Amino acid sequence: MYLYFFPLVAALLGYLANLAFTGYLFGKIIPAKMPLIASAAGRYASGQLLNMDVIAARLTDPNSLSEMRPFIEQHIDTFLKVKLKEKMPAIAMFVGDKTLDSMKGNLMEEIDILLPNLLQRYAGNLGQKINIEHALVSKINELPVSELLSKHLKKEKMLFQLFGAATGLIIGVVLGLLSLVG
Repeated sequence: MYLYFFPLVAALLGYLANLAFTGYLFGKIIPAKMPLIASAAGRYASGQLLNMDVIAARLTDPNSLSEMRPFIEQHIDTFLKVKLKEKMPAIAMFVGDKTLDSMKGNLMEEIDILLPNLLQRYAGNLGQKINIEHALVSKINELPVSELLSKHLKKEKMLFQLFGAATGLIIGVVLGLLSLVG
């Protein structure tokens, strides 16, 4: 008669074992390893994703600069044709459209030379001021890991526990059958 309880007891033990394991994994092991995981993620992100050299190269890429050019050109055009007359009316009286166009062309040439160097230097200074790896590591370490894992892996955790129960049930049935045969 007690042989009929083998599968149920084994299923319960399998479920409880996996429940204890997932609780220990999510409650102790992963939170304890989180600083190591955060450090590795910070190194990867600062080296691969948010590398200041890569960002500076993208900013100073001729295609990126050509996208900024119309905005800069429009701003200079507005300054020379509208604001210059407001700020320096005496000079504006002696300057015609040809001169303004020439000034605009010269300014755009200087900006084309200056802007890549300025952006490169700014990105370099920003990279020195902001330690991306350290910032990412500290933010990742602030995450409530146990809560996040429990919230987002609830279904998987339950499936693992049910897998333990199913495995225990199978083992219990096999042991019950073996004891009947033997």
